[in-house]
Amino acid sequence: MKETLTEITEARQRIIDNENLIASIQGHCEHPEETLYKQKGSNTGFFDASHDSYWIDYHCYVCDKMWTEYQ
Repeated sequence: MKETLTEITEARQRIIDNENLIASIQGHCEHPEETLYKQKGSNTGFFDASHDSYWIDYHCYVCDKMWTEYQ
């Protein structure tokens, strides 16, 4: 039983290490405009215009990073 828990702990640590490596690679990517997918979005269905929201979803095809910027 202790061996199983040790294996799981080690596997989780490898996942964390790989996620950190991916974040580092994505952080150094310049996200070239020609390989960047942009999708504009909005939510304007509420009767009060002060609750409207706008955003752009991005996906870089070079590094596979996805993020949202709210307008």
